Amino acid sequence: MINEYTQVELPLINQLKLMGWQHIEGDINVPYLSERQSFREVLLTERLHNAIRKINLDDNGQNWLDDGRINTAIGALQRLGTAKLMEANQVATDLLLKGTVVEGLDARRAGSRSDRQRDGRIQTVRYIDFDHPERNDFLIINQFRVDVPGGRTYIVPDIVLFVNGIPLVVIECKNPTATEPMAEGITQLRRYSNQREEIEDSEGAEKLFHYNQFLISTFFYKAKVGTIGASYEHYLEWKDTNPIPMAQVAAQLGVTKLTSQQILVAGMLRPEHLLDIVRNFTLFHQSGGKTIKIVARYQQFRAVQQAIRRLQQGQTRQQHGESDQRGGIIWHTQGSGKSLTMVFLVRKLRNLPVLRRFKVVVVTDRVDLERQLSSTASLTNETVLRATNTEELKGLLRQSGADFIFATIQKYQQRDEESQDPPQPPLHSQAPAWERGGEQIPQPPLHYQAGSGEQGGKQKKYTTAKQSPIRKAADKSSSYNVNPNVRRLITETEQFPILNESEDILVLVDEAHRTQGSQLHANLMRSLPNCAKIGFTGTPILVGERKRTYEIFGEFIDRYTIQQSEADGATVPIIYEGRTAEAEVADGRSLDQLFEDMFRNRTPEELAAIRAKYATQGNVLEAPKLIAAKAEDMLRHYIDTVLPNGFKAQIVASSRLAAVRYQQALVAAQQKLVTQLENFELYKVAQNLETREWETNPKSAGFLSRAYSRLEQIKRLEFATVISGSHNDDPTWKQWSDKAKVEEYINRFKKPLVHPDPAKLDNLAFLIVKSMLLTGFDAPIEQVLYLDRMMQGHELLQACARVNRTYSNKSCGFVVDYYGVARHLKEALNVYSAEDIQGALVSLKDELPKLNTRHQRVLAVFQGRGILDIADVDACIDLLQDMKIRAEFVVKLKQFLESLDIVMPRPDALPYIRDAKILGYINKAAANLYRDSQLNLFGMGNKVRQLIDHYIVAKGIDPQVPPISIMDAEFESAVNARTSNRAKASEMEHAARYHISKHFPEDPVYYKKLSQRLEEILENFQDNWAELVETLRHFTQDLRQGRPSDVTGLDAKTQAPFLGILVEEISVDGELPKTELDKLAAITVSMVEQIRREIRIVDFWRNTHAQNVLRGWIVRFLDDHDVIPFQRQQAVSDRILELAKTLHARLTNE
Repeated sequence: MINEYTQVELPLINQLKLMGWQHIEGDINVPYLSERQSFREVLLTERLHNAIRKINLDDNGQNWLDDGRINTAIGALQRLGTAKLMEANQVATDLLLKGTVVEGLDARRAGSRSDRQRDGRIQTVRYIDFDHPERNDFLIINQFRVDVPGGRTYIVPDIVLFVNGIPLVVIECKNPTATEPMAEGITQLRRYSNQREEIEDSEGAEKLFHYNQFLISTFFYKAKVGTIGASYEHYLEWKDTNPIPMAQVAAQLGVTKLTSQQILVAGMLRPEHLLDIVRNFTLFHQSGGKTIKIVARYQQFRAVQQAIRRLQQGQTRQQHGESDQRGGIIWHTQGSGKSLTMVFLVRKLRNLPVLRRFKVVVVTDRVDLERQLSSTASLTNETVLRATNTEELKGLLRQSGADFIFATIQKYQQRDEESQDPPQPPLHSQAPAWERGGEQIPQPPLHYQAGSGEQGGKQKKYTTAKQSPIRKAADKSSSYNVNPNVRRLITETEQFPILNESEDILVLVDEAHRTQGSQLHANLMRSLPNCAKIGFTGTPILVGERKRTYEIFGEFIDRYTIQQSEADGATVPIIYEGRTAEAEVADGRSLDQLFEDMFRNRTPEELAAIRAKYATQGNVLEAPKLIAAKAEDMLRHYIDTVLPNGFKAQIVASSRLAAVRYQQALVAAQQKLVTQLENFELYKVAQNLETREWETNPKSAGFLSRAYSRLEQIKRLEFATVISGSHNDDPTWKQWSDKAKVEEYINRFKKPLVHPDPAKLDNLAFLIVKSMLLTGFDAPIEQVLYLDRMMQGHELLQACARVNRTYSNKSCGFVVDYYGVARHLKEALNVYSAEDIQGALVSLKDELPKLNTRHQRVLAVFQGRGILDIADVDACIDLLQDMKIRAEFVVKLKQFLESLDIVMPRPDALPYIRDAKILGYINKAAANLYRDSQLNLFGMGNKVRQLIDHYIVAKGIDPQVPPISIMDAEFESAVNARTSNRAKASEMEHAARYHISKHFPEDPVYYKKLSQRLEEILENFQDNWAELVETLRHFTQDLRQGRPSDVTGLDAKTQAPFLGILVEEISVDGELPKTELDKLAAITVSMVEQIRREIRIVDFWRNTHAQNVLRGWIVRFLDDHDVIPFQRQQAVSDRILELAKTLHARLTNE
């Protein structure tokens, strides 16, 4: 039989033991079996005491700490000085990393603290020896009980991992056959650590998590890791055992293929790996005014290990004879934490004695990313030196020493000002883009080559920066009208002299795909000729640039592709949709008709050529009527597809002028729609509109009917443009370009659109940009990007990645194309290898096969077991009585509904609507019948939830109303409404189970007996449905009446439950002679009266001291009356106090 212990917990413990961990069995009744005096303790102080003495040695390798100093160090770890969990965890983690100080052996001489520390009179005491993992103590305790403050209850994590007696890791194991084992495990961890925001009362033991470094939820076949406070979507698998090969781990375990749990254990919990992660791969980060704890993902850990290995083993330039071999390229796709990988690398570099001598120079070509990396790097306690001008940069590079320097690439070319993007050229300009004066120059290394074909679908050709016509134009001083700022950038670059020939310099180049392809990068290489270089990129390397990139940086150190990131859940997939052809300009005219009006004097051949090349360029893209039409379509798409799930949007316009006009057009479209909705007669449409149109048609009353329910939210939506400013701008544009305003818009945009606390939400739903915020901008709340200008290569991938960040209930990101990039998507991306960009952009049409497959899979749950038509709802519900089948069903249903939510409200969703409704109804009916809380649609999009909710309400089930209770006056009618005896018996059985479990805490002994009686009834009448129905009717009637009065005359609701506990503790079969029972009854009355008086104290259940006083009184009372054996008095006292809390209202209202 599969169970949690044998299938999950025991294999995990055995694997840990193979890696050098010790193991002791925990006990939930005897604290000293887990090396503690009481269950309120979480540190194993004796083990910690011994470890501190062992790992803190003097210069001669001898122990020098006495008990007093060790106790001082332990006291510092116990008294963290804050009651908030995250703050306490941050203080504790800091102590684990840095240690604490105690008086040295010769502390009597006077002097300042720094003087005493310098001459040894103050010494640092370490809790963990990170440099020598083998000197530490690694211990597993399973079933580790910790009392909740107040002692009213306790938590029992399945496994806790201790290093030197300090609990660093908590693991929750779940039975693989459970309905949602992963979600159950994460929920339990959140409950244990008091992190469930929906629960107001304290339910966990936060003290256990003060020292926690990460949490693990596992059911053997899948294991995920997160940190305290992490939500469900931020728990991720660890998919690599690096630097130990996977094959070696499999051989050690005697298996051919490793499971997710085995990989995570080998990758994270090997003693040396665990200490490395704690020391070098864990950070605290401020986001939105909230502290977040971050632990590295497996690809970050792997990349840093491999980079360190190459730095240690690679040849220097002098050794190799030609180039430095210690660097390489780290390609981690956007959204996967590339900047944090840089920080983890620097942090580990600083903690390795053989590498901490390196000067680190971080190079980026964008100011916003420099700011982001500087903020992140401060978490490593590095002193960041930022060059403010070229001369200052030269000085910093000349200095010897292990500095940490930040500089933007522009500083290497004596260029301190960034030119503004000039306006778009006139439509009639026939010259290639790079010839036109004032046009934005594409970034090297990718350029359009003159004479290689028109843009309108013909073949295009791309060249490297070396062949760029821009550079040719500049070098030859040709007649091309090149922007003068660009000319200066290319031709007037000052060559840096050699500034530092040390080999102990590491240059980290961010977005290496951009910086490596220009002459600007040569300045850096010339000034630091012997440095090691590591290039980081979030997008693939261009096929044509790979050789040159390898020549500069070396081969790949690590690759983490788009497809891998999506498979891991580190990012969400991006769905690509083209909507260009649907846009109407004015008076029903299409874009084609507009061109025919503008070029009516051209021949058909000329018109075709113009349309092909300039159909979406220049003035046309800035035309107010066209922008108005597209803005209206965008708003409708947003309201139908994105708004229901509470996400936000970004628009990429063709120019700054177009961006401003889009903001105005969206406001106008909003006002127009609000007027339509306020005049919308919903009831008439409901009567006349066909169901199919109601559910899916985006352009008719079907859309209005769906939008109508969100009218108030639509009224509150706000739109902002974010652009760079210029001296010649219209004064009204300042509100969109002012730096303070821009920062405000960005901060507002990142806040949720929907939140229970109005102070934490913001209605700014759209940001409209031209070029800003397309790289380095991280807003997980953004789900859709509307494109209205040409993009290709790196720029296209980087812009699209704005919507790939994970967020609660976010299954995908959308890129909606109004420009026509979709027509040339293959050409725009064929500068990359197919393998590198696999999964980068998925057409919405490609989602349809997935939807169909998932639809077939959920139907197969029933069809494969003989139910060919899900319209036979009762048969489907009966089948789901089996818990394993329910688990299979809910997983496959959620996958199907997730795909359907992506495709809705498009017509392609129509064939699946009917089955989605029926399956949703089956799910809810089964949840009600079997009282199974796991049969919920948690995490599903609101579009499908509303679809199903409307249907099941029409079928007579209110999704907001819980299943009917045995105590309900209509319960008998509900049972009789069932068509068969089997259905009636099932309804009563599960209603009874639910009633017993719900009321069990109110009278544990009584309801335990009822539970046993129910099992006997089901066993005796298992196939005799008629007799079972009658027996269950009598049983449910008994349940409704509650505990009957007995010979003692005690109150059944306030006194008898306490008597039940005492009887159960001293009687084998629950029966006692009347004399003994009467004696216990009298004792119970006295005890309950004292409990009543004590718990009437204001906020008694929040007053730990008051609870401990009452607990002590109960122990003495039981001892004085010689009722309970001494060894059980504490446990019985806990049971009585827990029952008193449950019955608080009853006890204090009488």
